[in-house]
Amino acid sequence: MKKNSYKKIYDQLFKQLQRGDYRTGQLLPTDMQIASEFCVSRPTVARALSLLVEEGLIGRKAGYGTFVKKSPRNFHWNIGLVIPGLGETEIFEPICSKIAEFFDREDVKFNWTAASGYADRKDAAFRLCRTCIEQKMDGVFFTPVEHVDDADNVNARILEQLNEAHIQTVLLDRDVLPWPQQTPHDLVGIDNIQAGFVIARHLIENGCKTLLFITRPIPATTVKLRIMGCREALLQSGLPPDNLRVLEAGISDPGAVVDMIRQIKPDALICANDATAAALMHSLLDKGTAIPEQMQVAAFDDVRYAALLSVPLTTYHQPCFEIGLTAAATMLERLKNPGCSPRRIALKGELIVRQSTGQRSDSR
Repeated sequence: MKKNSYKKIYDQLFKQLQRGDYRTGQLLPTDMQIASEFCVSRPTVARALSLLVEEGLIGRKAGYGTFVKKSPRNFHWNIGLVIPGLGETEIFEPICSKIAEFFDREDVKFNWTAASGYADRKDAAFRLCRTCIEQKMDGVFFTPVEHVDDADNVNARILEQLNEAHIQTVLLDRDVLPWPQQTPHDLVGIDNIQAGFVIARHLIENGCKTLLFITRPIPATTVKLRIMGCREALLQSGLPPDNLRVLEAGISDPGAVVDMIRQIKPDALICANDATAAALMHSLLDKGTAIPEQMQVAAFDDVRYAALLSVPLTTYHQPCFEIGLTAAATMLERLKNPGCSPRRIALKGELIVRQSTGQRSDSR
């Protein structure tokens, strides 16, 4: 037997599997047939096949034979993530799962890297960007950094580094520039102005005239757009835009924020996301404010626990699966046609009405 004969057998079978010469579940030639073809012993064949078994490409069953489990992928493109908030909220997990599902059917390797173990979101963004550059990614999904003082500079530097590395970039959820400015990159998310409009109009139709929008300090671009939508709903209803007040406050001490809310005495509270709403609703109820009788509450995202709160939460549902599939298709088109004009795709979500605005809880 010549040295490395088993490697020649392995290489040929691997190429045949990669070309699709054998379908999933199809039997390969017997060990005896392969041994005869390569003029080697059966132990040499077994050694080559064991490598393919270890890689999960084939299976061997006594009395049945050697069969194909899956074909090796010859990836044409390599895609990474720069999503500093991945793992911190429920929104990006389903988005990324749908991206992975889409790319699994294409010649695209999708590298799903969670942003954990970093000092902060800014540190996570730069280190994830550096990893994508070092691994020579062809494309990157980037969710701009938010809620930090120098977010604009951070996001600009990351885009600059990706551009210098000739990495195609698709923005997820939000732009890096304040509206109506736009970066020359594809962007996939929801129409945040429409989302704010829908929530505010719902509350106004419920009889609310004074609205209070709660957001974290240094609000994200998406939040500012939602506030714009809320004001437009007031205008179209014939109410003064000043009937919407905005309170920027962290929720590390929900009780203190609730004290401020109770002093303002709005008819309805609009929270920038479900997590903020959940914390404030708990404190409102503890301090004797009846929801929705004395104050209606609504928010954005429709995370899993929104329907499970003591007062189920009315919220704007983000179509995460649709965002993921659309983002993946957008990236694939960008890779195939890097010179095409940038696209901004705003998907429409859905208002899920629950008891926090006076309706019966739905089944979601």
